[in-house]
Amino acid sequence: MPRMRLPLLLGCLLLSSGCIVAETRPSHPSRPPPRPPPSRPVAMGYDEAVRRGFDQCRARGYRCDLQEAHLTGNDVWKVKFRVDGRGEKGHLHLDYDAYSRNLIKVNDKVKDKGGHGHGHDRDDDWDGPGRGKKKGHAHRDD
Repeated sequence: MPRMRLPLLLGCLLLSSGCIVAETRPSHPSRPPPRPPPSRPVAMGYDEAVRRGFDQCRARGYRCDLQEAHLTGNDVWKVKFRVDGRGEKGHLHLDYDAYSRNLIKVNDKVKDKGGHGHGHDRDDDWDGPGRGKKKGHAHRDD
């Protein structure tokens, strides 16, 4: 009989250990981990600012020669070109927001060979080119 007790005892121990299930719950409900703070967008670099400037310059039909590109303390890329196109010459200055990449300012200093501004024909005005601002006593001559 002592031989039967050992296997019976061992069998009971094995069966009973498999049937015991203990559930552990935390004392307070678990919260999801906090979200990381939103990351700031990456600022536009020199190469991207110059590429965007060339794209804008070419879209205007100019042959573009990069003069300067730099980032200001206000997170604005200033990109400057010397331009030639369709009998016109001058400069094109473009300002881009470094983070949003928006074009925020365009200064188109392009004139045709006759000295007139880009896209404006001053000779078709009905009153002629004018004499400019009156100075001195000339304002009383009207």
